[in-house]
Amino acid sequence: MGVIITIDEMIDRTADLPVIPAVALRIMHEADSNTTSASQIAMLLARDPALASRVLRLANSAYYGLSGQVFGLKEAVVVLGLRCVKNLALVAASYPWLSKPLHGYGLEPKDLWMHSHGTAVAAMLVAQRSGRLRDDEAFTAGLLHDIGKLAMNVWLERKTEALIQLSTLNGWSFVECERTVLGYDHGQVGGRLAERWNLPLSVIDSARYHHEPDERPDPSLVVDAVHLGDYLASVLGFGLGADGLQYALQPNTLVRLGLHPQDIDRIADDLERERRLQAESFEEIVA
Repeated sequence: MGVIITIDEMIDRTADLPVIPAVALRIMHEADSNTTSASQIAMLLARDPALASRVLRLANSAYYGLSGQVFGLKEAVVVLGLRCVKNLALVAASYPWLSKPLHGYGLEPKDLWMHSHGTAVAAMLVAQRSGRLRDDEAFTAGLLHDIGKLAMNVWLERKTEALIQLSTLNGWSFVECERTVLGYDHGQVGGRLAERWNLPLSVIDSARYHHEPDERPDPSLVVDAVHLGDYLASVLGFGLGADGLQYALQPNTLVRLGLHPQDIDRIADDLERERRLQAESFEEIVA
């Protein structure tokens, strides 16, 4: 089949697409700047009281195990670190719309959150084991890798069974089925949506290439980490929907990350414990 509508037309015609709050977006960019201070990040957080409250509650959650309570935003930034606060702000901002059901992908409420968060934690652990990229950057990109599904969902709701049949009969991945039916896949849509949101390049590329990192003209270690994280989250069944079918890991990913097949098992062993510890704190506070 050819393209039914263009990617931009799909995004424009999709009602109720979420947006990342301006404060969270500023924090994402500012936290990576060499000139940013804890005071500046705290001042940004103060502009969004709801987001600031959630970040403070996360900072005081059992997951971080701080010896004393954190009462001020600047103190939270100093104690936790700029990049940690960036990820907390992103989790707090994205949880509400990542928790919605996506019936076009066979995802019930919180399934997309579970998968996105599982991928983020896995990508973070991959980065730590690799030692070749920042773990906070991998976490951010992993959390937002499937944003294309938010736009694609309504267009697939009546086609899900046909896509599953295509995958089963032909041994195709769900991404290949999306391309057959619509002319493009949720990664391409996600990459375009991330561009519109002015997200960092690593997030844009991870959304666009997370199923096929070898397709990126210039390979990216962040994309590789998200690809491996997505694979692990799928294999372990974190929020597995219809598109978890026929997920293939691209072997060049391990080579670029400096990892070996046995590293996958070790990361998988750590993943469930780390994801559960984070989720128990995050879900109680940001819901």
